[in-house]
Amino acid sequence: MSQTNIRRSISIFIVLIALIVGFMPPIQSNAAEKTGGNGLRVSPVRTDLTAYPGKTEKVTINVTNVTTQSAVLQTIINDFVANPNESGEPAIIFDAKQFAPNHSLKRFASTGGNFALGPGEQKNVIINLNIPANAAGGGYFGAVRFAPASNENAPNENVALAGSVGSLILVKVPGDINEKLSISSFDARVNDRPSTFFLNNKDIDAVVRFQNQGNVQEQPFGKILLKNRSGKVLATYEVNNTNPPGNVLPDSIRKFTIPLKDKVGSFGQFKLESNYGYGSGGQLLSASTTFYVIPLWLIIAFVAIVALIVFIVFGVPRLMKAYNRRVLRKAGRRP
Repeated sequence: MSQTNIRRSISIFIVLIALIVGFMPPIQSNAAEKTGGNGLRVSPVRTDLTAYPGKTEKVTINVTNVTTQSAVLQTIINDFVANPNESGEPAIIFDAKQFAPNHSLKRFASTGGNFALGPGEQKNVIINLNIPANAAGGGYFGAVRFAPASNENAPNENVALAGSVGSLILVKVPGDINEKLSISSFDARVNDRPSTFFLNNKDIDAVVRFQNQGNVQEQPFGKILLKNRSGKVLATYEVNNTNPPGNVLPDSIRKFTIPLKDKVGSFGQFKLESNYGYGSGGQLLSASTTFYVIPLWLIIAFVAIVALIVFIVFGVPRLMKAYNRRVLRKAGRRP
């Protein structure tokens, strides 16, 4: 075999190996697959409670080591604020020296030192909430996270709560409570873009945005009715009926997205009517909006018909006049 053929065979062999490797799925660690993240599990993921000024409340969080290795863990307490994307997910303040400008729970919270967990072992961690006697009434909230004690950068890790292992605590302190929730907007949307007209009935959502101008977190709840032009109820949807229900934090807006699914017709006018309750006094809110589904083919047909009518009304007479003028000119040239 010539050297040229040998080189060609080697090249083809290398290409085949590269293709095989390229199409092979990546090899994953079994430990990472089973444990995920840093191998810890906490419960509950959220605690809501009322704490009175001058009293100490205890919150118990169960931490489980789901790996096959021992770990020494530290407890980290962070404040959080409302996420600006209005999703309701917390925007955690990871800086150990920084507090939330308002509603800081971190100032009241304390915990014990580091603790060890063996493989598969679990432990109840106690968080003490020492509410000062002069604490103002309202809402206070924070996140309790657990990380390896050997990781000196853990308190400042700029990762999402889902990436770390933690539990949220939301506290209501009785006192001068101001409950002031309003509906910032209520509309129909596709891909989170509000509109009144849609070309089809696919992926239409009802979106309600609550604005909290009070000083305590609120859990609005209610129903949305989808009606057709004649007022017939096509479907009923629950809002914020999860367990636990979502909170709207003070000084923030939170949106709730409700898929209308296949209940919207392929053509016509539709109306959304909604009623909500919130607060300790059962305050009520309501909102409604109207939207239309008009298929693209119908719009094209309508435009074509309008164009045809315009042509008949304005274009045909002009053509007739032009035709008559040509006939008269030809007749005038005849002997």
